[in-house]
Amino acid sequence: MFLVTALKIYVEYLISVLIWSILNPFGLVQTLRQIAGEFIAIGRSVIRGVIYEDTVAFHLPFEGAWKVVNGGVHKQTSHSWNLIGQRYAYDFVITDHLGKTYQYSSSKPENYFAFGKSILAASNGIVQEVRDNIRDYNRAGTGWIDVKTPDIRGNYVVIKHSPNLYTLYAHLKSGSISVKTGEAVVAGQKIGECGHSGHSSEPHLHFQLQDRPDFFTAVSLPVRFSNFERVKNTTQECVELGFVEKDQVVRKINSCSSGITETADFISPKISDLVQNFLILFFTILGILVVLARIAELILKMVL
Repeated sequence: MFLVTALKIYVEYLISVLIWSILNPFGLVQTLRQIAGEFIAIGRSVIRGVIYEDTVAFHLPFEGAWKVVNGGVHKQTSHSWNLIGQRYAYDFVITDHLGKTYQYSSSKPENYFAFGKSILAASNGIVQEVRDNIRDYNRAGTGWIDVKTPDIRGNYVVIKHSPNLYTLYAHLKSGSISVKTGEAVVAGQKIGECGHSGHSSEPHLHFQLQDRPDFFTAVSLPVRFSNFERVKNTTQECVELGFVEKDQVVRKINSCSSGITETADFISPKISDLVQNFLILFFTILGILVVLARIAELILKMVL
């Protein structure tokens, strides 16, 4: 039953994303920007390289315990390994002791534990970009995204921490963002609230570190966090400097003296990524053309 439900959610997600990418003008433009941006990011990385400052550590961007539902520094746990701009991104939710992310009905965003929770700046920086005019979708828990949304990120904040380090906080609650472009922020400062805007199948925080402010042409970078606790199954440990992975429940703590410090190999985009993305692009366009041809065929049958 669980597998059937999971498959249904995944199929609905793919269908709604396809509708958004083709029939929503904003979606079409952003899909093309994302495709072009991937090639730009890979080409830039291959030609000039990418600066990764692995000495910089960030705080978890929330209070309390959250679960990593997507993301990690390895291919097996990656949010989207083949998307250079989201390779090291994370999706965080809040669960109860049974692993559920909501109470009562799963169809209402406000029933999700993460909805409305404070989102915090992960480190000191300057607010680079803000968007806070997108509705929270009124449907949740089915995999279906808001096909009318004008932005894949929904409401979001981008913070600049250095010339080559920017954090993105996406899918924030409409009207909740409390910072403005150009404002200096400090680690732990509230910048908004978790919401259900943009490409969101249920309320969650999409968080990532990238090498430039533009989401579409940036290269995603591994995020090393400081002073946090992580739990997976029966294993619990505090980490001074390290990384979080899919299925771990993590929380920020004031200090940790465990001596656990971790490093991760940053897998810079390569020519093989360029070839792979070209093939993905080819078959994606082919699939879209097939769908459009089928739609045109059905319309002609109805007219004639």
